[in-house]
Amino acid sequence: MADANLPIVSVAVFAYNEEQNIVAALDALDACGSEACLRVHVLINGCTDGTERVVRAYRPKRIAVVPVVIKVGDKANAWNHYTHEVAPADAAIHVFTDGDMVVMPGSIAAFLARFAQDPHANGCAALPATGRSIQAFRTKLIRSREMAGNLYAVRGSCLAEFRVRGIRLPFGIFGEDGLVTALLKFDFDMRGRQDNQRITAAEGAGFGFAPLSLWNPRDWRTYQRRRMRYAVRRHQTHMLYGLLRERGTEAMPAHVVDLYRQRGPMLRLGWNGTSTLFDWIALRRIRRDMAADESVKLENRAHLYS
Repeated sequence: MADANLPIVSVAVFAYNEEQNIVAALDALDACGSEACLRVHVLINGCTDGTERVVRAYRPKRIAVVPVVIKVGDKANAWNHYTHEVAPADAAIHVFTDGDMVVMPGSIAAFLARFAQDPHANGCAALPATGRSIQAFRTKLIRSREMAGNLYAVRGSCLAEFRVRGIRLPFGIFGEDGLVTALLKFDFDMRGRQDNQRITAAEGAGFGFAPLSLWNPRDWRTYQRRRMRYAVRRHQTHMLYGLLRERGTEAMPAHVVDLYRQRGPMLRLGWNGTSTLFDWIALRRIRRDMAADESVKLENRAHLYS
């Protein structure tokens, strides 16, 4: 295990049916074990495969691995569970990543160094190390001061503010990374002034992932579902951010269906190039969910777009 004198860093790994990928993700984090005292919490999030078994059988060399089983599969719900029920109060920073990501060596040290260099920042983005559009992706994160859900970090004192203020992300919302980024930039109140300097990026922190292949039919379905998820996310973001700008964080809905019922009637389809078809399908599905009498019906469809 790592030197106890090193800073404590807590890692939340979102794992939904990652039986095939989670060992590689944990191996990569284990390789970072000399950079901090790493406590890795694997959020086994509504899994129906062998992810839990694999995580419990994993034997790290340098890090502590803690399985956290969450019955309902929803990433925003898992983020809330970690932040309010699991996150250790003594962690200098909290790192969030996905179970199919490979964290590059040096990433944890780079996060810690960047936060030390920029005390005004409360969130820190990592940058992609693989992918066909790697340079465009890197440039977007740096210039726009955004955090991608693949890998990012939040200062420990800032995550504590989420707990103190009782802020929870809506169940069923897509794009927890974008919402967390926005809340940090606006210092938890989107009625106020946006401060982009609250988000920074660590050049030495990186993540890798397996790109989709045109020659693999299974990847075609993955691509379609991803496009659908992005389309639903665009509609959700439009509704939620408008609500928070008008009424503040106190108006944060508990469930995405609550958001749909408040703001859904205002949605209109507009031309969005090649994404217009996905926007149209997403809008139909949102309206269908609005018509449901019980929000549990949406919970049962939590992985419709995952």
